Amino acid sequence: MDYSSTGVPVLRVAPRSVALAVVAILLLSSCTPGPEAVDDVVGQPSAPPPTTASAAPEPPTATPTMPPLREARAGWKVFTDPARLLSFELPGDWLVQPVQVDPEGYAPDSLHYAVRTPEGTTAALLHTGVPSPEVPCAEGERTPYYVIGSEPLEDAGGSPGGEGPRFVIRLITGFRFFGSYGITDQPGGEDYMACSLSNTVQGGATLGRVSFGDLEMLAPKAPAETGPGTVSFGTIGEAEAYYAADDFEVIGQLIRSLRFAEGPG
Repeated sequence: MDYSSTGVPVLRVAPRSVALAVVAILLLSSCTPGPEAVDDVVGQPSAPPPTTASAAPEPPTATPTMPPLREARAGWKVFTDPARLLSFELPGDWLVQPVQVDPEGYAPDSLHYAVRTPEGTTAALLHTGVPSPEVPCAEGERTPYYVIGSEPLEDAGGSPGGEGPRFVIRLITGFRFFGSYGITDQPGGEDYMACSLSNTVQGGATLGRVSFGDLEMLAPKAPAETGPGTVSFGTIGEAEAYYAADDFEVIGQLIRSLRFAEGPG
């Protein structure tokens, strides 16, 4: 302890002590991080960004239901393909199911459906893009055919070189009378003689030729070519009775109701 000239005691601090005190103050200040230090340690801004209310999501847009090409009669319903190229009516408890076919036998993107009863019986097959091969027919190979029934389609038109589309039931003569039903716009042959009968009509540029019935083409078969699916009769009278049944009239109404969006021909 020293005394000043006035007699007041004066505390003298050694230089080393002053230096230590300064270092201590600096260390204390470095241990108290400021806002920038917090940002560096945490890695996030010191204040969160202002929030904005998110817009409520818009409700999904409902896919419009495409109406059928027409309204069905009472107790029936309308089948229309997804592309809306054709439609027909069928009883309310009958089914329309896609069928697998050999794609090489038809035009690309063709349609193939089976119309079945509630019991699973196939009433009619529908095919589009059916080829029109030239079937050779020598004069001596022609055989008589018979028309059991013939009625125009409800939306009948015409095709060049043919007649208006019709629903027909026909027999062709072989070792038995072979029967078939379907739609056609071409005459069978002169003097009711033919080698085969085509069950197709022109459905427009997109659909091509269309078959709707049990067979695309009716022709007589040899005995070895027949099977459970072959429809044949011993007499014309048997065939007329078979096709006059009430349940077959329903099939006729179904097939006659076929319509094309582009129009036939």
